Amino acid sequence: MLEFIRKRAQGFFAWLIVGGIIVTFALFGVNEYFSGGGDSSVAKVNGQGISQGRLDQAYFQQRQRLEEMFGGNLPEMFTEKMLKQQVLSQLIAQEVMVQAAMDNGIRVSDAQLATIIRSVEAFQVDGKFSRERYEQLLRNQGQTPASFEAMVRRDILTAQFESGYRDTGFVTRAEEDQLLRLSTQQRDFGYLQVALAPFEQTASVTDEEVEQFYRDNADRFVQPERVRIDYLELKADELGSAVEVDEETLRSRYEAQKINYTNPEERKASHILIQAAEDAPGEQVEAAQQKAEALLQRIRQGEDFATLAKEESDDTGSAQQGGDLGFFGRGAMVPEFEEAAFALGKGEVSELVRSPFGFHIIQLVDVRGGEVQPFSEVREDIRKEFQAEQAAQRFYDMAEQLANLTYEHPDSLQLASEELGLPVQTSDFFTRQGGTGVARDSKVIAAAFTEDVLSRGNNSELIELGRNHSLVLRINEHQPEQQRPLEEVRAGIVTTLKRNKARAEAEKLAASLQQKVIDGESPEKLAETDWVSWHEVKSHSRNEQEVDETVLERAFSLPTPTEEAISSANVALRSGDQAVILLYGVTDGDPDSASEDERRQVHEQLLRAESDAVAQAVMDGIRSRMEITIKN
Repeated sequence: MLEFIRKRAQGFFAWLIVGGIIVTFALFGVNEYFSGGGDSSVAKVNGQGISQGRLDQAYFQQRQRLEEMFGGNLPEMFTEKMLKQQVLSQLIAQEVMVQAAMDNGIRVSDAQLATIIRSVEAFQVDGKFSRERYEQLLRNQGQTPASFEAMVRRDILTAQFESGYRDTGFVTRAEEDQLLRLSTQQRDFGYLQVALAPFEQTASVTDEEVEQFYRDNADRFVQPERVRIDYLELKADELGSAVEVDEETLRSRYEAQKINYTNPEERKASHILIQAAEDAPGEQVEAAQQKAEALLQRIRQGEDFATLAKEESDDTGSAQQGGDLGFFGRGAMVPEFEEAAFALGKGEVSELVRSPFGFHIIQLVDVRGGEVQPFSEVREDIRKEFQAEQAAQRFYDMAEQLANLTYEHPDSLQLASEELGLPVQTSDFFTRQGGTGVARDSKVIAAAFTEDVLSRGNNSELIELGRNHSLVLRINEHQPEQQRPLEEVRAGIVTTLKRNKARAEAEKLAASLQQKVIDGESPEKLAETDWVSWHEVKSHSRNEQEVDETVLERAFSLPTPTEEAISSANVALRSGDQAVILLYGVTDGDPDSASEDERRQVHEQLLRAESDAVAQAVMDGIRSRMEITIKN
């Protein structure tokens, strides 16, 4: 298919592709892009507010991305306050860019927006944009088409504006040479590695030290507020398997919807195009028509259609294939062309057909499709479709009952559980930052910590987690923020104190070794000390991976040694070990020996750095001229 499009991505066929996009857009349309709302603004840029709802949505999306990155649980460093401040800063920066772009006359057309959205694979079914899938995925993310399209429009707008000044940067040959010298530089160095583990094994900690550390770091041992919930979960997917369907129902459905199981008719045609645009001068149109009529007569007199198409057709995309357009169904061609092609019998040649491109002579080569699939082939699809419909209807009925029962009996889920046959499930404990299972969903977290549920002990409202997926929850157990007892955290404190003492001893030994090297002692001799090893590295580049990353980074940041003295430094490795790095020599790279690919990469790296600097300067200038207010 891709080869087919590539060969015909010109002339008549190219117009058909573009026309298809426009028709699809016309059928579905584009929603409003900037939705209003009653949310109070958390920040304003030149009077344009950023709503609390927009901040919350962006925050939850950012948190979900981080949760996926860290395997479901966010590290404690990612507090809600910190994340929201970060997200708000990003929203403000985006709003600044949007306003600057608008002020500079940049706009995003509806057609451009629609084309980009429809090209997203996640919104496609069998390679075609699906409005149903589009809306379903957005609902699952807690978004509406309007809010999503507004976001995409803003992204396109800012990208266009940003590219306008990012693309102005340039890099000189001298800058490339300097970076090549540095990037291909080689260094001779070695390092003494002091192991941490033996010091940890010999370190001792007293009860008084543990208690003192506990008192001095009390805020590190606070267990945040957390809850465990009971919930009733309703999924349409789980209801479908219980729907029974008899053979008579399936056959009746097949007969009633037989048109849905008919393979669409497709036609294979070839054509000769003599171009004449709709707005072409009359004499040009007349000349094109005369030429087309002459060609038609030659075909009628027995000349080969494919040969004439190669020699005379103005559609360069199909001419080389003898005018072959391949198989196509209804809706693929312009109306005039389609009407003529579908009126021909196999092997017949049409009269002249006028379209917006000019005059066509069409030959029908083959016909396929139009057959009705037998019941046996589609029976399973009909059964699944029927069960899904019944399950969806059952889901809506049960969801309404679930909402009513849990509202009318707000102090328990038991009655609703018995009436609807849904088991009461219990989550693990989770905090306001979320947890595992259903507690990863932002809507569940928000509902669990509302005053009505948490403080008053009521059931939550019906929470829609996705299409045909809902639940109601209540608090099973609530644990306020509390200090963890010493005995619960004692083992961790002991480990921390032992490691701190071990690190201090290792650092002390490393400092002693460094001074001895400076005083002239041999590192090979010093490596005979207990728990110390020597590693020598020759002609090593900064991109090689054989050496510890921390050692390599520090070795390439040391100043070039002189005849009088080597360069040295102490660093802590990720393992906790200490390293004394000794730099002996530096050899710059030769820019003249760089390949074209290496020089191109360096050029692009410098250009990105230059573009980033320009972008930051432009943003700083724009922000300085705007009034930005943030609510506390």
